[in-house]
Amino acid sequence: MEGTINITTSYTSVYDSKTAEILENNFSRINEECYLDHAGATLYSDSQIENITADLHNTLYANPHSVGTASNMTQDVIERTRYLILNHFHTSSDDYTVIFTSGATGSLKIVADTFLFAEEATNDAQTGHFVYTQDNHTSVLGMREVVAQRGAKVTCLKHDEAFDIFKSPMTSLSPSQQEGKSNSLFVYPAQCNFSGLKYPLKWINYTHNGVLSNITSDTSTKWYVLLDAAAFVPTNDLDLSVYKPDFICVSFYKLFGYPTGIGALLVKNSSGNVLHKVYYGGGTVDVSLSSEMFHVKRQNLHQRFEDGTVPYLSIASLRHGLDILSSITMQKISKHVFSLAQFVHNSLLTLHHNNGKPVVKLYSDTTYEDCDLQGGIVTFNLIRSSGEYIGYMEVLNMAALFKIHLRVGCFCNPGACQRHLALSNKEVLQNYDEGYVCGGAADIINGRPTGAVRISFGYMSTFNDVQTLLFMIKECFVDKPEIYKVPEWRQNYKTTLHKKYFQQNINKQYTDYIKHNGTNGVTSTLQSIKESVIHFMNSNQFFSPREDSSATKKKCTLEQLYIYPIKSCGAYKVTGSWKLNSKGLQYDREWMIITSSGTCLTQKHLINLCLLKPTILTEKRIMELNYPGMPTINVPLDNTFAKSIEGTLCQSRVCGHKVEGIDCGADISEWLSLALGLPNLRLIRQNNSESKKKAQDNKPELSYSSQAQYLLINKASVSWLSNKVVDTEVQKSTIIHRFRGNMIVSGCEAFEEIQWKHVSIGQNNFMVMGPCTRCQMICIDQMTGTKTIEPLRTLAEQFHGKLRFGIYLTKESQEDGIVTIGDIVSIS
Repeated sequence: MEGTINITTSYTSVYDSKTAEILENNFSRINEECYLDHAGATLYSDSQIENITADLHNTLYANPHSVGTASNMTQDVIERTRYLILNHFHTSSDDYTVIFTSGATGSLKIVADTFLFAEEATNDAQTGHFVYTQDNHTSVLGMREVVAQRGAKVTCLKHDEAFDIFKSPMTSLSPSQQEGKSNSLFVYPAQCNFSGLKYPLKWINYTHNGVLSNITSDTSTKWYVLLDAAAFVPTNDLDLSVYKPDFICVSFYKLFGYPTGIGALLVKNSSGNVLHKVYYGGGTVDVSLSSEMFHVKRQNLHQRFEDGTVPYLSIASLRHGLDILSSITMQKISKHVFSLAQFVHNSLLTLHHNNGKPVVKLYSDTTYEDCDLQGGIVTFNLIRSSGEYIGYMEVLNMAALFKIHLRVGCFCNPGACQRHLALSNKEVLQNYDEGYVCGGAADIINGRPTGAVRISFGYMSTFNDVQTLLFMIKECFVDKPEIYKVPEWRQNYKTTLHKKYFQQNINKQYTDYIKHNGTNGVTSTLQSIKESVIHFMNSNQFFSPREDSSATKKKCTLEQLYIYPIKSCGAYKVTGSWKLNSKGLQYDREWMIITSSGTCLTQKHLINLCLLKPTILTEKRIMELNYPGMPTINVPLDNTFAKSIEGTLCQSRVCGHKVEGIDCGADISEWLSLALGLPNLRLIRQNNSESKKKAQDNKPELSYSSQAQYLLINKASVSWLSNKVVDTEVQKSTIIHRFRGNMIVSGCEAFEEIQWKHVSIGQNNFMVMGPCTRCQMICIDQMTGTKTIEPLRTLAEQFHGKLRFGIYLTKESQEDGIVTIGDIVSIS
């Protein structure tokens, strides 16, 4: 390895062999999965669920508001759970109260709705301040909208500004110096869910001493602290006997996976009087009058805030999750996740393409050398050897092929995302105008990323997870042979706690590195696959310029025609002519398989669906189903199930849209379940009234297809891509079937189709609706059911991460038509 500083790229297990074995046995169900999204939600263990099930099976729980033995026992369990939670955080009911909420967001909303910014309830009363750090969760940003309406003065502290302010706590005021004519609230995270930076908990005491009065120019206010601990407490020990924030919010599913929908707001008892709650529900008052505006709220703090019946069964389940954490200890968990994150960070930091350029842009606030400063999170973007960024959606699709679960985007932390990606407010809004939204797929705009890739570790994560991730990155995104070296900027960087210029130094050094290596002018600002492909065709001379485009158009013919009767199952090849109706090709995606939970089964969930081959026998009016090792079974083409007893109406969802269908019966259900090895599968056929309703809404009628009525594939484009694939395990002769097109045209030039606006096939006219965005499904060999990383990897590499191939068509007229193999394809 090059470099003059020590970069740790070896790994030593924190857990002993016994702990590792217990965890392996407890999470056997994910042996073939690589779960790296623990900051989003961690996983529940087998023993945890077994203990919860046994508890519910053997115990009679009743509404705690009722009177009786079972209710009293339920109330005892709830209070016992409060004690266990406080004990987990090294405190007791003498100092803190546990208020059960729906989660961390619900806890934040309670504080936003009830915090008294004014000491007196008068119109001219002085109101305090709401101060928050730039790197905060979206739910904290939502608080400012509420408190601003209630008169609070809102201030956002930039990242560097916050560290500068708290660098000099000696300038703060003592509590006795604060007049307390108003109340102010400071909100910050114990750990950033974007970068994993652990914020100093000593800020709590500094805030109480009035250090923030220096920036608000207000010494007449009393300061309180709300600590967002949702990202911190799953893998770190929060000691409330040492650090005493006034309010702490947590979500329990982030700690131990189950149950979801429950969290807590921990309130310091001495600060409870600053929360003024107006609304009250069942169980929160001592007395109320229905005919007059009179009520008396309960004196106990948690009783005042827990409106209605608490989720007592979920509360009873919490102790089994806490037992798991206490058996390992939070100290070991913290060191474990840090050790894994450190190894990943340092491995990616030193990983370079064979031309010496970095593979990864890391977004961090520490050097991953101190467990007290850095959590088990690594956030990054990948870069091609040309210097272009790789879109996070491309990484997400590749990760899915390796059964890697990670998160992409901004992770509901827009401030940290904007800071690390060096985006101005203007640029963020410009990205929004160009199509970027939270949770959307617009990952690269004007050559720059709009978000990042995040991996995060939990207490049950393993080194094998790390190896799987690194193998995927090297296999799919590195120009080999790879080089390992310490970047120059890192060699010159001296470890300093939260050094002010750290991120600026990274950005400057990286920019200079690209500049000096001649990567200016790469095609990183392409706006669509059309521009990308045209650039490829012209600059790399993959194709000769067309001298006579009209002559080319005359050569285009319809060579192959396919329908996919059952969504995500095998194709049926048409050999002559086929009917077009108002929804598309007759019988195309008219059926789908739904699971026992009512969701549509696709090849993303079960690869072997491609081996289920439907054959349409129009003369016999049946669809014959074939699957290896199973006898054939027939499904009537005439929709007789609508009138049968078994033909019950079913609802499911396809690509986020609710759809309806007619159940095809118990015999088909049993056959599918036996063939595919999943229980209670059902075959449903589209309810015709549903597609007609779309037509009434001025939308094209669709079958169970995802986007449009037809998908056209250019055979020449497939040939070009196939020639780029170097993996010898990929059968190039069958690559075309991976794209699951309806219409295969030949005689055209490669990628000519991206410029088409209108297409005529025989006597039928179609509008081009746009390109088809691709995912990991094109990596499934439709003939054998085997899965590879190709051709998705090559597609992404050649077209700068724009995963589009083929074009969608919609028929201009809703009248029926006929297409025939050999029809001339005309383009305009």
